[in-house]
Amino acid sequence: MRWETIATASLPDPARALVIRPPSYDASPGRRYPVLYFLHDGYGDGRTLERRGVANEALARMRDGRLPEFLIVAPDGPGSWFSDSYDGRRRYEEFLTGDLPRFVEARYRVVPGQRSRGITGISMGGYGAVKTALRHPDLYGSVSSLSGALIPMSWSDLERYTFMARFTLRRVFGSSPEHNSLDANDAWNVLWGVCFERPPFEATLRGGTDDIYGLDGVAAQYGMLLNERGVPTTVILRPGGHDWDYWGPAMQDILAWHGSQFEYDP
Repeated sequence: MRWETIATASLPDPARALVIRPPSYDASPGRRYPVLYFLHDGYGDGRTLERRGVANEALARMRDGRLPEFLIVAPDGPGSWFSDSYDGRRRYEEFLTGDLPRFVEARYRVVPGQRSRGITGISMGGYGAVKTALRHPDLYGSVSSLSGALIPMSWSDLERYTFMARFTLRRVFGSSPEHNSLDANDAWNVLWGVCFERPPFEATLRGGTDDIYGLDGVAAQYGMLLNERGVPTTVILRPGGHDWDYWGPAMQDILAWHGSQFEYDP
């Protein structure tokens, strides 16, 4: 695992990202790998997968053949909603779709092309993954969300959410009813604004049926609308809450799903 520093004009300071290289990377200098971008939850950071043991378990599964080998890149974005801020100072979506993949593809041996690139995330990061993919439908071949915060985001909706959610949403998208970008970044509005004649990517949404925020129901409803708008989507709901007791094992299922979707070098 490497903790990279990435120069970018999209953010006030250089970005940081954890890069998890597959076990054979150093021993196979002629081999290229798909790449999965992971966006952390609202209480996490770029090292969440390492700290929670997900990275080590994924590497163990790659070593014994239970999981195909691919790179995992986890950018740091606490409280960012992985979105461009209303004031324009922190443009995380711009970074995710611009300087970050350019850096990864220049520094690491990756298989080029949409079918070898995926994005996923948990809670806040699940929102970021889905919204980013819908806005850039030619960038990723596989898209997933785990307990994704795919919630309505109009100004009047904010009072229904927790203090921390309200605080970060207003900090990112604007703090007054007259001056904000909430509607433009509402995942439902983004989805209603598109309709694909040809599937842009495959998607899967997962959630725990004991989610304290009811995001399992949100996943079911959003998944139906994704299918209606031309995105082939599977929704998987299993017992579990909005916590790492559920997310830890579920992340291994997410990784396996992306591994089955990627295109690999011959």
